[in-house]
Amino acid sequence: MDLITAVVVLFGGLFAGILNTIVGGGSLISVPLLIAVGLPTHLAIGTNRFAMVFNTGVGAIDYHRKVKFKVKMALSLAVFASVGSLLGANIVLRIDEEILRYVIAVLMLIMGGVIFYKRRLGLEEGGVLTSKKTFVSIVALSFLLGIYGGFFGAGISTMFTFVFVLFLGMSFVGSAGMTRFIVCILSMTAVPIFLINMKIDFLYGLVLAASFIVGAKIGVKLALKAGNIWIRRLFLLLVTISSMRLLFF
Repeated sequence: MDLITAVVVLFGGLFAGILNTIVGGGSLISVPLLIAVGLPTHLAIGTNRFAMVFNTGVGAIDYHRKVKFKVKMALSLAVFASVGSLLGANIVLRIDEEILRYVIAVLMLIMGGVIFYKRRLGLEEGGVLTSKKTFVSIVALSFLLGIYGGFFGAGISTMFTFVFVLFLGMSFVGSAGMTRFIVCILSMTAVPIFLINMKIDFLYGLVLAASFIVGAKIGVKLALKAGNIWIRRLFLLLVTISSMRLLFF
């Protein structure tokens, strides 16, 4: 890695890390960035998964210090997401993810439509809904999102945020820590699969991880300062841009 490439990865990773900590979607920037500087697609995905452990881990810790979240519930959901992640990390090594891009783009447009239509959704902390039916639904969705997170991962934090806001009645800020905690765990679960298959470049991974850590620290501060209404606007902008990029670029 030459100096110019290192600088590009550092600054690109910093922006991706900040974005990912606030509203998710950082991998939609960091994975194409790694591909652009020369890493093959599967190696870029694995390297990004490795670095994402640090971004989401630091983000979860910092959010929990400021906005407490239910660690036991997050851990329970993380277990199911991690099982899905193990399955997903094996899938990515055997499939072409082109079709997946279009499926995810459509899902993101649907998420954006729901958030846009329900204007108060995610703006207030309504308390965590814990009925049996709701919990079963969240567990099932966590498992499915874990599969996706294991074999691609771009936008996974955004999707978990949407699930918690819609099904648990949480605010965007209130769901942020729980989302980062779960994504950190499922990333840790997926990393050994990529490692066994030699799909992690540790030089690029460590450079990206360093920028992700700084991005997480900055992102938490910006999220808490901006508040739910600005995060909602950023969420809508992110899912729109991300879906357009996945569909047409």
